Amino acid sequence: MFSRRVAMLQPNQLFDISKAVWQSFSSEPLVAACYSLEINKIASLQWIYCHLSADHVVLLGIDSSAGYQLAADMLSTKIETLSESDEQDAIIELMNCICGQLDRDHPADECFDLPQLKEPLEIKGMLNSLKRISEVTAKTGDSYFYIALFESDSVEDVGDME
Repeated sequence: MFSRRVAMLQPNQLFDISKAVWQSFSSEPLVAACYSLEINKIASLQWIYCHLSADHVVLLGIDSSAGYQLAADMLSTKIETLSESDEQDAIIELMNCICGQLDRDHPADECFDLPQLKEPLEIKGMLNSLKRISEVTAKTGDSYFYIALFESDSVEDVGDME
């Protein structure tokens, strides 16, 4: 069953997948950090949400400076030439690729949704209401990177918070 495969991620597997995808696009290394997501950090990050399956959600929080560096690397251009839209597209693509790695064995009729930008207030509610299965805090340069996989019986309700 799909949900069991996702739920049985090994402790470093989410980091390994995130790191491999990040480093396939970016010139900056992604390095694991040994601290947890701080509540006061939520508002300063850009958040991407992806409904992975009927009962799994992935959340990615990233500093905009890391997003701009990622976009510059993906587009082979200078950061100064990028728009906010370029930066957001880059982190959405990053999330899409990470989720594709997590979801590569799903049944053909159970596809995940495309990643979406979410407001920090929405994310705070999700962090408080969902069961965290796996999480990673990391740094890229001086920038913050957080990704977590969650499980809930009511993910569909949480995903509709707008």
